Amino acid sequence: MLRKTFYVIMIIFFVIASVATYAVIATVNKADKAVVEPIGNLVRQLVLPATPVILPSPSTILLNMEQQFDVITVSSEFEKIVTAERNQEVLWGVLGETMVFVANGTVAAGVDLSQMTPEDIQVIDPVTVQIHLPPAQIFTEYSGLNNDKSYVADRDTGLFTRADPQLETQVRQIAEQEIIEAAQGSGLLQQANENAEAEIRQLLEGLGFVNIEFWDETPPPAPTYNAEVPKGYQLTPVP
Repeated sequence: MLRKTFYVIMIIFFVIASVATYAVIATVNKADKAVVEPIGNLVRQLVLPATPVILPSPSTILLNMEQQFDVITVSSEFEKIVTAERNQEVLWGVLGETMVFVANGTVAAGVDLSQMTPEDIQVIDPVTVQIHLPPAQIFTEYSGLNNDKSYVADRDTGLFTRADPQLETQVRQIAEQEIIEAAQGSGLLQQANENAEAEIRQLLEGLGFVNIEFWDETPPPAPTYNAEVPKGYQLTPVP
């Protein structure tokens, strides 16, 4: 009888011990999960690959500028009176001719970006770029007389002469050249430079640059840019 009672007590003890052991193991697993999982997440966050900083090449920027930027940055209208005379000193002008021509023309100026090279664009860092623009110039192919506004105001011929059909052509050529010379001395080129810088600045700001420096000559080569990698991150190469 005592032996049977002993066996029953032992069986009950083992059952209770097994249940207690299972409860302890389950509790420890939950605790480990609550502690280990946040630590694992933290480690994974600390070793996330950092996105590399890409600096656009000067050639790419130059191509973008050439595709989107019109070299003509300013055009102005000029008017000039040109007087032409021939043979007026002969026989008191009886064989001479006089013409008064009112010339009206448009002169275009700007910056020819095709003259630039990649060396004229130095990318210092993701927000800083140095630019050297060619000097502004008059574009004679886009400049000329406005025929609708240019006219012969007065023309006199001597008593014994006829009007020279080539005189007006010569006067027009001279008038066009004088208008271009007048434009060069009027500040038109300076305005063309300023307009070019303003348009280039707007274009580069659209590419993400903040500090845009214009140089009178080709800037020195930019130093190698080393991107700062946040602590715990790894910089991954671009495929």
